[in-house]
Amino acid sequence: MPVTRNRRGKDMKRLDIGVFLPIAKNGFVFSTAGPPYPPSYQTNLEISLLSERIGLDFVFSMSKWRGFGGASQFWDASHESFSLMAALAAATRRIDLIATVNPLLFHPAMMAKMAATIQDVSGGRLGLNIVTGATIGEYAQMGVIPENYNEHRYAYAAEWTRVLKRLWHESSVTHHGNYFRLEDCVSEPKPNPPPFLVCAATSDEGLRFTVREADWSFMSGTDLGMVKQYAARARSIAAEEGRKVKIAIPVMLVMGDTMAAAEAYQERLFEAADLGALGNIGRALSGENRDRAQLRGAQRLADRKAIYAGLPIVGTARDVADRIIDLAEDGEADCLLLILVDYMDGLQRFGAEVMPLLKAALDVGTQDGTGAGA
Repeated sequence: MPVTRNRRGKDMKRLDIGVFLPIAKNGFVFSTAGPPYPPSYQTNLEISLLSERIGLDFVFSMSKWRGFGGASQFWDASHESFSLMAALAAATRRIDLIATVNPLLFHPAMMAKMAATIQDVSGGRLGLNIVTGATIGEYAQMGVIPENYNEHRYAYAAEWTRVLKRLWHESSVTHHGNYFRLEDCVSEPKPNPPPFLVCAATSDEGLRFTVREADWSFMSGTDLGMVKQYAARARSIAAEEGRKVKIAIPVMLVMGDTMAAAEAYQERLFEAADLGALGNIGRALSGENRDRAQLRGAQRLADRKAIYAGLPIVGTARDVADRIIDLAEDGEADCLLLILVDYMDGLQRFGAEVMPLLKAALDVGTQDGTGAGA
């Protein structure tokens, strides 16, 4: 069978593509010019079903417990990630479902059984995104933060994850650790297969946790140079650890029939920037004790155009396809997480106009009944 080549004469690179679901108010754009997206199962179901139809690989939902106010009431209301993904598991057929969990909120024995349940409902399509808390205030309000958590958050997450994995594989677990204590703990049934694991950490400590414990590393950032720097560091740590990890990049798509139309659309978003919400998230991140969080917070405070949650790609379908192909073929991306202003319109355009261009250069889309985590 001949090897399929891309436009550069190389073997086609596999690129998994998914969608960041708007499960919290106002989606992922700090602007009042976009759809308000109040929490809605119906909306996220329609987005998920459309994502399946156009051949995407996964949908991803974040965990958010407190928003940032402003004119848009940004993220002030949200659905809970696992509850939503359980519902979507029963309503979808093929697409992978990535739910988000903070170990502070779910004991590993509880998570082991929740994951096994959704894995059974979905037929093995669950992924688990582990977060330690971008802004600590949303967990402080619940009184669940252990003493000195900020200094030991990845040690806490690592112990939690290892206990979880043992519960997925061993008949019973006895564990006496720094943070968890289990005595002859049983969790049945086992998830088949165990969910694949994701983490979006960017600090060296966080990247090392990701490489050791997870399968995907999400490279958050709105600057390509910074994203590439994080990706290179993740690959370097993976090489040190003798592991492989997929590099996943969130991208914000702003599309138009012409470049001028796309730029004009973006300018409307900038003009309607929710400065109140930007200031609130900027101050929250700046108050964290991690350098990367402080850097992101300073950017939100200094730049009224810092309204996106991912790497922006602006232009026509051809412009978007070319940027995505470059990200994949340059070795930076194994997976893309799509963020859109208007999800239904944007995904329909992406499926009709961008996917055919990507298929000419990359191995994209899922037709064999298996998703991105396979």
